[in-house]
Amino acid sequence: MNASEQELPVDAWPPDNPVETLRTFLVDRYADRPDAVRERIDEQLPALWRAYTEVYGDDREAVAWLLEAVEAAVEAFEERPGRLRSLDRSRAGVDDWFQGPGEVGYMCYVDLFAGDLEGVREKIPYLKELGVTYLHLMPLLEPREGRNDGGYAVKDYRSVDPDLGTMDDLRELAADLHDAGIKLALDFVMNHTAREHKWAQAAMDGDERFEDFYLTFEDRELPDQYEQTLPEVFPDFAPGNFTYVDDLEQWVWTSFYDFQWDLDYTNPDVFVQMFREMAFLANVGTDVLRLDAVPFLWKELGTDCRNLEEAHWILRAYRALMRIAAPGVLFKAEAIVAPEETIRYLGTGGYEGEECDIAYNAPLMAHLWHALASENTRLLEQALESLPSTPEEASWLNYVRCHDDIGWGLADEDVRAVGQDPTSTRKFCSDFYAGDHPDSYAEGYRFQEEPTGVARTSGTAAALTGLQKARVESDSEAIDTAVQRYLLMHQAAFVMQGMPLLYSGDELAQLNDFSYLNNPIKAEDNRWVHRSPMDWDAAERRTLEGSVEQRVFDGIRRLSEVREGRTALHHRGEEIVHDVADDSVFVVERAHDGEHVLALSNFSGESRAVALEDLPEPWTGGSYHEILRDETARYPDGRIFLEPYGYRWLEPTDAEPSEGVTTRVEIDVEAEYGEQLFLTGDHEALGNWDVESAVPLSGEDYPTWRGEFDLPEGTYVEFEWLKKRDGEPIEWSGHRYVTKAGWDTAWRLA
Repeated sequence: MNASEQELPVDAWPPDNPVETLRTFLVDRYADRPDAVRERIDEQLPALWRAYTEVYGDDREAVAWLLEAVEAAVEAFEERPGRLRSLDRSRAGVDDWFQGPGEVGYMCYVDLFAGDLEGVREKIPYLKELGVTYLHLMPLLEPREGRNDGGYAVKDYRSVDPDLGTMDDLRELAADLHDAGIKLALDFVMNHTAREHKWAQAAMDGDERFEDFYLTFEDRELPDQYEQTLPEVFPDFAPGNFTYVDDLEQWVWTSFYDFQWDLDYTNPDVFVQMFREMAFLANVGTDVLRLDAVPFLWKELGTDCRNLEEAHWILRAYRALMRIAAPGVLFKAEAIVAPEETIRYLGTGGYEGEECDIAYNAPLMAHLWHALASENTRLLEQALESLPSTPEEASWLNYVRCHDDIGWGLADEDVRAVGQDPTSTRKFCSDFYAGDHPDSYAEGYRFQEEPTGVARTSGTAAALTGLQKARVESDSEAIDTAVQRYLLMHQAAFVMQGMPLLYSGDELAQLNDFSYLNNPIKAEDNRWVHRSPMDWDAAERRTLEGSVEQRVFDGIRRLSEVREGRTALHHRGEEIVHDVADDSVFVVERAHDGEHVLALSNFSGESRAVALEDLPEPWTGGSYHEILRDETARYPDGRIFLEPYGYRWLEPTDAEPSEGVTTRVEIDVEAEYGEQLFLTGDHEALGNWDVESAVPLSGEDYPTWRGEFDLPEGTYVEFEWLKKRDGEPIEWSGHRYVTKAGWDTAWRLA
């Protein structure tokens, strides 16, 4: 059936109440279909009508295409396999089924991760070991040959890249993932197709229907007018937004590359056919459709053709149709745009629950990297405070790195609010992570540098945190520091509101990979430096005690473990940023259903302390459950101590201290004959700063001095050393140290 053959509900259109007229008509049309179909149409029709008619109008032709879209949704329901209908039913009425604290995401390229789809199936136990519940497989549909924008130039939405397997392989993988409790996410490229797609080929063969599927122009008059306000996506590789196609003898809108033709969503035929492709992938077993390039869907002269209102209406219409066909399928917005624009794709301003269910938390990602480079969290706090509340019905994907570059999407208003210049701040980030700043430890690369010197950033998380440099130089102390930085960044993504998302290999701290330079298709795009093939030899080292791979893998796995079942980290809980005196420390409280978690993150390379008096109830008591270590933590001095790049996840507790445990300290200090070293600190075991009661240390292994004392379990203490001669103090350390009951190490407090 096509739109021209659709029977309209009444001859005189539009009627006084078109929604009710359509409702009656559709209930009758689908009287012989399952109750679920009619119930879903009845529920979704008002939202579908409102969204669709905002874009396409409500005349007879537009309504004919709307009925065609509903028919496509019903057909998709009928073709949906029974196991997927069961999933739909199990998720019905559980509107937070993807928002629980136990959700952990993982993204990878099939070929780089495991060779092909069968290889991914074999790696499911590895993903389970890491705590993964959501797997995003990067573009795997059949692309054009040669240059294909990393798979985003789709030749056929209903075929898998032959190098990766078949559509049946994908169905089997989806089923196995579901059995393992893992949701499958796939890319759906909405804005464009490859020029080799059958629609584009038909257009070049003169088929008028498919010529109207794309945005084409007979001359440069309109393209030149559009270009006056259009930014370029890849100015270095693909300048301009239009390409002349000899076979068409017309200019084609090509926002990305010349082989990717932008679809014309003013054509309702395009709207319907793209939904059919979308529904096909849903019925393969996809739980989440990553809607690629959604900000680009609608074009309007005199604008930048990004994030226009019509794009949001189109997504809302698709959301309603998918809830008829497959309500257990989620939409994820690929919208790496300004923070205030990003959140709109989750449905705001009265459209909560009507647009996308998930979006990338690019604002959080960029601000975390800025905080790490600057060792200052004020801009991070400002950005979070200025964002509108996240809709209850939707969720963020929080990530440290992904397959793409880091764009420094720092809102100008936020940057100015903390007394900085937007361009200078972005340039600082570009310079720091390219290793061009005096204090930088990073080994990233500039991507798409602007005339201002601001550039986006490529590089693995290991390269950007200094772990790559430290490992190459075999500097054990620098490795320890970089591992701490690395885990600091990841724990921030795990504790914030939303689902944490890992990029393949980051759980092993993989380094930059330069093999892409040998591939002429990839060589000019340095983003491939962080799209590393999975190093399965490194994965084997995750069980080797003390290895970087073991420390990073176990650190991230621990984050997954403690999230599971921790109610305070449910997406629908509160997220409250607490302002503390030290700008290097970021403090956020998560709360839900009476449970609370306080996360403190030190973005400085020096130790820091947070005064309890800076915190609200219930965090002023000084006694906590330290979640990640599963230990009691007590701060009798009234300050929570954080080691360099340290972090704590705390829950309040009123547990009484247990018996004392032996705590050992060793310090290297030079002394002259007759001088003795002592410790004094903020606990009675250390004399409560009374030099007469200081703890003597043994100099048997001079210049290393050793001593021990008993502390109540979980107690953190602050101390100094002092020298005495003939029982009289003659020198103090001039700085303080921190240790914890039972430890045999201490760190210097700044």
